[in-house]
Amino acid sequence: MAKHKKINLEYLVEDYATKPVARDISVSGLRIAMINTALAFSLPALLTGVQLSSALDADKAITAIIWGGVIVTLIGTVAGMVGLRNRLSTYMLIRFSFGARGSVLVNLCMALSMFGWFGVNVYLFGQAAGGLFQSLTGIEAAHWIFLLAGGLLMTAGAIFGFKSVQKLALLIVPVQVLVLAILLNNTFAGTSIRELLSLPAQTRLTQGEAISAVVGSFIVAAVIMPDFTRYGRKWQDSFLASFIPYFIATTFSYSIALFAALWTGKDDIIQLMLTAGLGIFAFILVILSSWITNSVNLYGCSLSLSSIFTRFQEWKIAIASGIAGTTIAFFEILEHFIDFIFSLGIIFTPIAGIYSIDYFILNRANYNLQTDHQNTRTSYIALVSWLSGIVVAYGAIRDLIHITGIASCDSLFAAALTYLVLMTLKKRFNTSAKNYLPG
Repeated sequence: MAKHKKINLEYLVEDYATKPVARDISVSGLRIAMINTALAFSLPALLTGVQLSSALDADKAITAIIWGGVIVTLIGTVAGMVGLRNRLSTYMLIRFSFGARGSVLVNLCMALSMFGWFGVNVYLFGQAAGGLFQSLTGIEAAHWIFLLAGGLLMTAGAIFGFKSVQKLALLIVPVQVLVLAILLNNTFAGTSIRELLSLPAQTRLTQGEAISAVVGSFIVAAVIMPDFTRYGRKWQDSFLASFIPYFIATTFSYSIALFAALWTGKDDIIQLMLTAGLGIFAFILVILSSWITNSVNLYGCSLSLSSIFTRFQEWKIAIASGIAGTTIAFFEILEHFIDFIFSLGIIFTPIAGIYSIDYFILNRANYNLQTDHQNTRTSYIALVSWLSGIVVAYGAIRDLIHITGIASCDSLFAAALTYLVLMTLKKRFNTSAKNYLPG
């Protein structure tokens, strides 16, 4: 009996952090899509729409939302295909292109971004839950109580990995859709699209910068898409897992938040929801969206760190990461939210370009887990390509480089092209040197 319980426990916490997902374990693309759809309906996603309302014209903001969704969908689909075919996590795939040691730097950066998102969500939860609790009960409770409660709740949702995250998403998404539908109804009960589009122009961001902000708000999720699609069955699952959340859901939620912010004149997401008449529904949305979002963040963070600290079990890393992420929430990090997601789009988009080029073109969809990723301790070509993508993006921001007009796309193209050219030259050089060897 004891042995049977042990096997069940191992099954529950097993999430294939450093090995391929078993072929007999798979879910549909729709189930995978629900995870990131839950993220698209979360508070940080709504906050992006709110921030855009004060950054540029409403019609240009909608255009930025749509184009941003198209770009992230394409990146997520391609990245997801790599994971679906190999059934490996993103952090193991990165080892193939960056090398065993080189991938440590990339995975640490990915983990830090997850910590940042975790901190943002816990902070939002604490701020929102405290304000709503006082509004509904008249009792003012200490802010730190809600921060700790939120951190514990969100950590619990990620301990059992993909199994718990995808089941949580299936329960939460319908409730999120209902609450956002109420927000949409309340908004247009008091105004019209024509009236909102006629408001005075905003010019804090250019169109390209706005698209980059939208891309940045979801780029980490697109880059780590293999973490979810490795459980898929066929290539269509990768497309569905990207198209539904990154295009349909984000366009819906970002637009609702944008219009609601323009109507209420509020740039605080909680005050916006209360002014729009959500009441208790705002409290429900805060709890559910923060719960699923940070469960996903912690899931990705634990996978990333598991590929580095292989001696520790993933669930233990998840708990430690949850504690660290909750600690971050005690600092004032929300003031730099747009800068944060804008930087993510620049820094992490090149990574997807590099490992996609490595898999589909250079290795022709043929990876050997036992040997290939262990041969190169550090791929300096991949690191240089990553850096080139970041440099090009910052050059585009300062109008020194003009490629697409969208910094995150410039970083993707620059890194992918640099990696392809340098790896091709390296291969030709090695072939030529081998041919000239005596005997």
